[in-house]
Order: sequence, then C-alpha cells, then structure tokens
Amino acid sequence: MDKRPNKKALFILHEGIGSTIFNSQVIEHARGMKKFGLDFDILAYDTFAKTWDLSNKNLSKFKNTDPDIKIMLKKAMNIYYPFSSIYNLCLLVAFFIKNKDHYSFIQGRADYTTFLCLLTKPFHGLPVYWDCRGDAVSELEDSLSRKKVLIRFIGNIYLLGFNRIVAYFNCKMSDGAIFVSRALSAIFLKKLKTKCYEIIPCPVSEEKFFFDRELRRTMREKLNIAVHKSVYLYSGSMVAYQSLQQQYEQYEAILKNPDNMVVIATSQPDVAHEFFKSLKSDQLIITSVSFSEMNAYYNLSDFAFLMRDKKQLNYVASPTKFGEYCLTGLPVIMNETVDQAYTVSKELNNYVSYLNITSEKFNDQKRADISVKARDFYSRKVLNLSYVRLYEANLN
Repeated sequence: MDKRPNKKALFILHEGIGSTIFNSQVIEHARGMKKFGLDFDILAYDTFAKTWDLSNKNLSKFKNTDPDIKIMLKKAMNIYYPFSSIYNLCLLVAFFIKNKDHYSFIQGRADYTTFLCLLTKPFHGLPVYWDCRGDAVSELEDSLSRKKVLIRFIGNIYLLGFNRIVAYFNCKMSDGAIFVSRALSAIFLKKLKTKCYEIIPCPVSEEKFFFDRELRRTMREKLNIAVHKSVYLYSGSMVAYQSLQQQYEQYEAILKNPDNMVVIATSQPDVAHEFFKSLKSDQLIITSVSFSEMNAYYNLSDFAFLMRDKKQLNYVASPTKFGEYCLTGLPVIMNETVDQAYTVSKELNNYVSYLNITSEKFNDQKRADISVKARDFYSRKVLNLSYVRLYEANLN
C-alpha cells in the first residue's frame, strides 16, 4: 500500500475492555493498521455493571501502553434487557451527532454492534463493516439451553428472533463483511448483499507469539520443571463449551505418569481449582497468566489442548488460542469440532488426536518449522493485508 495521509476509522464494540480478547483482537488491530495509514479510534461500550471496574482498570493500562490510540469507554444497557437496544441506539446517535465528521468508516465488532451502527447510518453516512465473529444465533441457543425454563421461554420467543433479524439486516445493509472462517461465511454468503467481504481468521502477532529455545529453557528453570518432563497445557476460560469434563478425564489419565505435568492458564483460577480439585496437585499448575506472559508458557509446554463440544458455534469458530499455539510450534491435542483448526492442523502437521494422545514431543527444530509455516495462516502481518484490501474497496 502506498504511503498516504492517515484516514481516521472507528472501531466500536459492546464488550467493554477485557484483558485478553481486547488486547489480541482490538488493540493489536489498531496498532497494525497504523502502518497502512489507517488511524483507528476505539469506542467501547460496557453493558455489564459487574465488568465496569475491570474495563476502567484495563483502560488505564492501555492508555499507558498505547497513548497514540484514542480509546473511549462508555456505559450502555445490558443488551438482553427489554428496550435496551433503543437506549443503546440513542447513545450511538448522540455520539455521531458530535463526531460524525471525524471518520472515514466504521468497523462494528460482532453482530449487535454492527446492527446499531447500520441503524444510525442516517446520522453518520459512513461505510459500515460487519466484523462477524461467530454464529450468534447458535451461541445464544447454546446459552439458553442451560437456563431456567422461564428464561428459555422468553429467550426463544424474543432474543432468538431478534438475533435472526439482526443477522439478516447486517447481510442486507453492511458495506463490507469480515468472517473468521470459511464455515462461518457459508452461513451468510447467500444472503450477503455486498460483494465486499474477506475471510480472515483471528490474527496473532508473530512479534508476541513465537518459538524460542532459550525462553523454553529459562521458563522451565523458573518453574522447576525438569527437561525430561512433558507439560500439557490448557489455556482458556472455564466455560461450558470448552469440554471441561472430557478434559478432566484426559488430565486424570495423563497424570498417572509421574513424568507428566498439566498447566491450566485461565482467567478463572478459582473456578479451575474447584473443578480440578481431585487431580494430583503436585503435578498440576493452575495459574492466571497475563497476555504478555502467555508466550513464555506456550514455550515451556510440550502439548496444548483444544477441545470443544460438537456444536455449530464451535464448528464455525476461529479460536485465537489455536493460532497462538501454532505460532509457538506446539502440537495440539484436539477433537474435530472446530473446522478451521482441524484443517490447518493437518496442513501444519501438529494435529494430535484426543483419542490417541502421544507422549512423543516435537524437537526444537520441528517446533520452529511449524511456527514459521503457521504465519501464512494466522500472522497478523499477513492477515492485515486482507483487512486493508477490504477497507480500500469502499474508500477509493
């Protein structure tokens, strides 16, 4: 892309400012786009009172680490409350009345935000890109399946219908679309009115995630893990779709070998301690790891887990963790429930079936080779070109 004056863009989301996804998928995106003359401001609405303090804490952190990126944090109403969309729509209208001349285009993260951005188009008149992160209807159906009868009843009548309308509206009105996987795009492409779209997996910064022999050695020394021991890593939350019960059974079998260890790196260590309390504590490490420390834990490990339930929401997903695993050269123990991860792992040759978990480690050279090959699939530097191509289609 030729050097040109910066164009201002606005990235909007209704997820607050979290500690991991916001870092890897929002801030990293804004950083990367600056190199192409695209200057993103970020407008984050927090719709949950319980996460407001965390959002403010993270806002302060990102203002220190990225002072050149304008981040705005505002309160909004819980999107599941009756009439909340009208209230949140008014908040956006008020913002655009004051700021409509500042930007060249808008990127709405996920279905709900894009829907509101499209409804407010009479007030801003800007191209709106639908950043489709998953099958929201399938995700809601899964969430409702675990709720009480009354909530399921209301959800099935109102929320599912609303989400289907949102997806249809986004298909017909978006100026461009981003889908994180081919399986996800297949759901919407027949309805998508615009021809301006890209399939872009969740990108991973190769500057932050890579294989390093020396880092592996020093981290093992730091945690007193002997060279001959095999470390099996799980990184992620303690939510239901992560197949935790199945993982419990696998960890139990793995820990029967005294030379094996399991590391669980999660933002919910208290939940993990309770769930896995009966496992051998001397071979189990449960810890909360910051985004900046995660690469070190990947490097000290020998295997990583990516287990998901057999559901539509998982089949169409593009787990950021999988890309991070690959860029650090890890063999990944998985089932075949995430289409993109399964396909890529076969090409990279780092697939390990959960039905036949091997104890054979990859040597350093093989991990380094996988790390390099994985950049073609998940490197932010590579995938940024697809974003720029999409944006420029409506800016030229």
